[in-house]
Amino acid sequence: MPNSRPTDLRQSGSERFGVTTQNVVADVAIRRAVLFPIAPVGVGTGMVESTESYVGRLAQAHGVGRTTLHRFINERGPAIYRELRGQPPRLDAPTLQAAAYMRRLAELTGQAGAADLGLSWLVGRTRAQHVFKATRAWCPDCLFQMRGGDSYVPLIWSLAGASCCLQHRRQLVDRCPHCGRASSYQRSAAIHADKCASCDGNLATAGGPGDEVNMSPIEMAVLEQLRMLVSTVASRKCGVRMPTFGEIVKALHRLGHPVGPREMSRRMGVSKGTLSSLLRGRGEPGIDLLVRMSTAYALPLLDLIGMNSNGECWLKERALSEPVVWLTREKPRIDWVSTQRKLDLELSSETARPVAQVAAKLNLDARHLAVRQPDRAAAVLRKYQARLGRDQAQAIENLGAQIVALKEWPSQRAVARQMGVPRNARRFELAWRSQRDVGARTIGGGE
Repeated sequence: MPNSRPTDLRQSGSERFGVTTQNVVADVAIRRAVLFPIAPVGVGTGMVESTESYVGRLAQAHGVGRTTLHRFINERGPAIYRELRGQPPRLDAPTLQAAAYMRRLAELTGQAGAADLGLSWLVGRTRAQHVFKATRAWCPDCLFQMRGGDSYVPLIWSLAGASCCLQHRRQLVDRCPHCGRASSYQRSAAIHADKCASCDGNLATAGGPGDEVNMSPIEMAVLEQLRMLVSTVASRKCGVRMPTFGEIVKALHRLGHPVGPREMSRRMGVSKGTLSSLLRGRGEPGIDLLVRMSTAYALPLLDLIGMNSNGECWLKERALSEPVVWLTREKPRIDWVSTQRKLDLELSSETARPVAQVAAKLNLDARHLAVRQPDRAAAVLRKYQARLGRDQAQAIENLGAQIVALKEWPSQRAVARQMGVPRNARRFELAWRSQRDVGARTIGGGE
């Protein structure tokens, strides 16, 4: 076992981890486990630790920052991340780089369970988009119970579909109660899981009976499916390959489920066009869509992710809960007659704004507006560019007046320094060229 003193990763050579010629032969554990053998928390359970949290605790044990630890791991062999600017992308994501990173981390720590953290075992089975939240979320009651031990961040809190704590039935919090700020996972997950990354405030607060929320059937079904997903230890508990969306639909049809486009769209809350594209093989379903399908047909999510070797009969009807019906995400209808009227008023007004701001004011996408109203969008763009030209000409004229007001022009650099503007600024260069031929001043150096 390594020493209790954290290893100094800032040292160079074999002294970095206390591995010298005197103890290399005597201590075999240090040779094999270069980093401290910290065990991940909750492997194989629904509250398994996230990869970001494990790396944060490992960095804290060694007394270094996360960036230093990331660079050390990345350099212990072929580079996994070519450009490591600060820290790598999400380590919990189902990507090849994250899988290779966690395998190397398991070798350096001597903890085989570290390779099972995150969702890297889903590489090649589903898309990596729409899996995680953009900001950190937590359950204050869970953090309160972790007092006195190692506070960590469970993986299920970072998943996009998790809105409540399944254990305490409390809404997950995403803003600090002290400063009101949200923090990203890349910034704060999680050397101190119970501390705010902005104000260092305490996030662990015990809730009362009034803090419990009545979760809807959809929330309960989604949390149960996500709990089963994160508790899966690598791909050995899943099928040998990922079935296609068409194979899943055929299996549902054999089980007697209604799988017509209209019925599937109604149950899952997605458009028929999306389902049609997936059936034609024009894409692969993501975790979000598979969660909708598993809850709409009351089937285990893992059966939709992995197909066993027995082929057609791999999908069994094992209902985890009652089927739920998702709300359809309807697109708002756009009144283009009223939109044209508003665009005409915008063009006749004195203000000139970019197309993106005009589209946002009309609750439209800028690209959609450019396709449906190309003439008016082009007119808005020309008006805005004309305003930018007038503003630049006015700024050049003002700078020119300031240059003329100076008593002496020793050089362009000195004049820019005296005026407090960057010498290589485009507006200053134009103003300098327009005024440098004034004969009443002496230009020294001509720079």
